[in-house]
Amino acid sequence: MTEKFASPNGWLAFFIALISGAVYPLAFAPLNWWPLALVSIAALWWLLTDKTAKQAFRLGWGYGFGVFLAGVSWVYVSINTFGNASSPLAVILTILFAAILALFYGLLGWLMQKYFSRYSLVSRVILFSIIWVGLNIAQGSWFVSFPWLYAGYSQTEALMQGLAGFLGVHGVTLFVVILSCLLSEVVSTKGYAQQRRFIVPILMVVVIPFIATLHMYSKSPSKEQTLTVALVQPNIDQHIKWDPQYFNAIMSGLFEQTEPYWGADLVVWPEGGIPSFENRVPGLMAELEQKAQDSGTQFITGIPMYEPENRKIYYSGIRMLGNHNQAYHKQQLVPFGEYIPFTELLRGAIDFFDLPMSSFTPGDAAQEPLRTEKAALVPAICYEIAFSGLIQGLGKQSQDQFTAILTISNDTWFGDSWGPLQHFQIAQMRAIETGLPVIRGTNNGLTAVIASNGRVMEQIPRFERKVLAGAYLLDNKPTWFLQYGYWTLLVLVIGLLGVAFGLRKYT
Repeated sequence: MTEKFASPNGWLAFFIALISGAVYPLAFAPLNWWPLALVSIAALWWLLTDKTAKQAFRLGWGYGFGVFLAGVSWVYVSINTFGNASSPLAVILTILFAAILALFYGLLGWLMQKYFSRYSLVSRVILFSIIWVGLNIAQGSWFVSFPWLYAGYSQTEALMQGLAGFLGVHGVTLFVVILSCLLSEVVSTKGYAQQRRFIVPILMVVVIPFIATLHMYSKSPSKEQTLTVALVQPNIDQHIKWDPQYFNAIMSGLFEQTEPYWGADLVVWPEGGIPSFENRVPGLMAELEQKAQDSGTQFITGIPMYEPENRKIYYSGIRMLGNHNQAYHKQQLVPFGEYIPFTELLRGAIDFFDLPMSSFTPGDAAQEPLRTEKAALVPAICYEIAFSGLIQGLGKQSQDQFTAILTISNDTWFGDSWGPLQHFQIAQMRAIETGLPVIRGTNNGLTAVIASNGRVMEQIPRFERKVLAGAYLLDNKPTWFLQYGYWTLLVLVIGLLGVAFGLRKYT
């Protein structure tokens, strides 16, 4: 019988779970200490051993609370600074936010110990990893829609990054969790003879992603294109952005920044670059269109739009002007920022639930990439870059010509916190998943051009009024994931489930 180091119980176990969860976000941007994701997950796996379902729920919740309190407490900035909530109320709401999201990890622990605690080790490792991924998907879906801090993102600049080109970020997460559980078993098992039985499965879980990463870097481009771009970062204070008395000054500043760059292939203003409904500024839009046409530039800006026949229906949008005129309406809205779930209950409760422009309508799912003479541009407005399925679906439509992902954002809501840096890391992962470069324009950073392998080609500092301009040789290395999305991961999961249930009595 295998001898193991016993995991603690009671408050000590809960405290270790909480700290282990708080360590987990250190694996992501800006620190990128990716091995800590393995350590953190391994600790949770060890703590859950031999626990009842109720104890496992408590430990899982404590772990999740640590994850989200440490990892996404930057929401405090938007609640307090821009939502006008008092500091005590903002702290309470931030803690409540973390506590609710932590329920996903509580459910993970409960499910494992309620239904699978008597299964074989190999079965439990597989099922734990699959449930982890399934709950990640749930976390990024429905009214929660918060696809943040997936373990796969810790590998954006690490060993397993290339696996994303085959299985997407959720597939990378699956491998990270499996590896973490195996490493936990090695450390917690007594005796070298017992430990060495994990060598082969660990090698398999490491070597497969490593080969995928080598493939990513050795792959030849299918298309190349040199694009001259000018990404305008105006660094406008969010407090004045939607104040009508500052509109003319904001526009004058943007025109001044842009003037030297008419003639570039792309001139890009950030999300909400024009802080007014498109329908209300026809003269301004006509002037921009004329400048774009006269210079041969495709001009792109974020701007809200409403339906002329029903002004209660309005969208966060992208407008492209020039020789090609096209619009895109944002599909994935930010909960509590761009729409309010349970509106009847929450609207008007506090200022945070009445932020300006917080009742958008989601755009139609049947939209196409923006097309220019030189490139097809996969549009992603801010939060949308975090939805890999959305980007993959739009990117797959445009493989008849050179393609780049164009994302515009305004992370000013989150100040000098880790939130915008985590957001940028997510954009890097979208490049790795699809094999498409990312062109990213923001209000106050990070504005950058990202290569098809996720490497940052150039960026400009945060919180500066500046333009990122230049000619960039970009390539397309379309991935398996771009072509087939998450179908391959689904097949793999079905196969692993077959193994898990087939070997559930294996000793």
